[in-house]
Amino acid sequence: MDAGEGQRLLAGRYALGERLGRGGMGTVWQARDELLDREVAVKELTVSHLPEEELEILQSRMKREARAAARIKHPGVITIHDVLEQDGRPWIVMELIDGRSLADVISQDGTLTPREAAGVGTQVLAALHRGHQLGVLHRDVKPANVLLEHGTGRVVLLDFGIATFEGSTELTRPGDLVGSPDYLAPERAQGERPGPASDLWGLGATLYAAVEGESPFKRSSPITTLAAVVGEPLPEPRRAGALGPVLAALMAKDPADRPGADQALRMLAEVTAGHTLEIKAAPAPRPQVEPTQSVPVVDRSGPDGPDGSNGPVAAPEPPTARLTRRRFWPRVLVAGVVTALLAGGATYAMTGKSSEDPNPPVSQSSPAPMPAPKGYRWTDDPGGFRFLLPTEGGTWVRSVENTQIYYSPDNRQRYLQFAVAVGQPLEPIAHFRELETTVKSGKDYRQVALTKVDVNGAEGAVWEFTYTKDGIRRHVKDVEFRDAKGTSYTLLVATPDNDKDWVVGQRILTTVLNEFVPTR
Repeated sequence: MDAGEGQRLLAGRYALGERLGRGGMGTVWQARDELLDREVAVKELTVSHLPEEELEILQSRMKREARAAARIKHPGVITIHDVLEQDGRPWIVMELIDGRSLADVISQDGTLTPREAAGVGTQVLAALHRGHQLGVLHRDVKPANVLLEHGTGRVVLLDFGIATFEGSTELTRPGDLVGSPDYLAPERAQGERPGPASDLWGLGATLYAAVEGESPFKRSSPITTLAAVVGEPLPEPRRAGALGPVLAALMAKDPADRPGADQALRMLAEVTAGHTLEIKAAPAPRPQVEPTQSVPVVDRSGPDGPDGSNGPVAAPEPPTARLTRRRFWPRVLVAGVVTALLAGGATYAMTGKSSEDPNPPVSQSSPAPMPAPKGYRWTDDPGGFRFLLPTEGGTWVRSVENTQIYYSPDNRQRYLQFAVAVGQPLEPIAHFRELETTVKSGKDYRQVALTKVDVNGAEGAVWEFTYTKDGIRRHVKDVEFRDAKGTSYTLLVATPDNDKDWVVGQRILTTVLNEFVPTR
């Protein structure tokens, strides 16, 4: 079969058609494979004005792209059909996908919802994870390299042109920095060796752009952009909702603080499924906690905390409403969490019994649903719930004060707090507003969020705020929901208000919420 008049024929087989797009390294054409009678895409290296040495590097990168993509057999990675050379430069023949890049979708249609973005992220992460298992790093994850296929929901990761894999040589010269600056992980911006966590940073920045409309650290020049990536905290997302804590975890400055692929997939799956605080979701067969919402209010790290007389106190009994032993949105309602952060140092009447136990009793009444992930162990709390207790960052000690259950590795500089209140008369949002009337008089109080939410069909609320105590800025997040029988559940996390501690705190909270199981 001959190519039509005016069409260019490659290798006597691929008839070039219309141009589909152009990137930094080349042009992509729609073509027809005359031998197999199918539509394909062909990528041509179109840079020719560079010095010979740089042109050779680009040609080698393009060939590496084909090898890297061909090495990964995964639906989220484009299929490579052929690699050929013509006119002294390489051409890659690949599967033709009818779709648009995520960058085009954002610019043409607007931002994605958190749930949509999480769905895209799940597929991209699955493709990255498969590559990482084979020793392949992508190194340029960004919206322009994520393709959304029309009508199928399939998401494909493109452009492995600067990918690296085990056993290959580096196709850069000293001082070269490859990748898009505003999607480059901090360690790469500082010239350190990249790893799988570097690709997860790029994924986080990509999903941030998907929901916010632009990358978090884009500035007026590459230099100022890289400086922001390395030195500035992640801007608080405005539209991310339940996806926010996932973004914060993926874009932790230290790669060691980022979640692994398995944990990140679970976090994204929760958001995609709608089991989140910000998304109203019909009750599901296995309701789960939302990975992005955090915990209760008030810092009770010492004798100078909230004034216990000004707020409701959680009942000491475990919930009387029947709770099945399936994963349930862990919102051990912070009933009774009143944080009196009163200026001048108000005192918190600590009249309840306090006890500490680094190894609380573990009930064997029911088996753990799955092996604990790295850095956690299953703990059955005597209060009537099972959760994943961190094993890193020190020994997490359990203590109880006025029916509030705490776990902390450092005398409540950082801690998790649980509470259950039976017969709570106030709806969660009203409860939080009542608590806030006391807390907002504390030093430097600033509300981050106070929102009514639907938690798997139950009324709920989330309250996040910062304040200063004992000269230390604190960050707290509190989630509460009330079931049909009036039992309220709350879970709270509190850390010093700095980027590193808060990212780790939210990641811990996400893990605890995802796997929380009432046992009574």
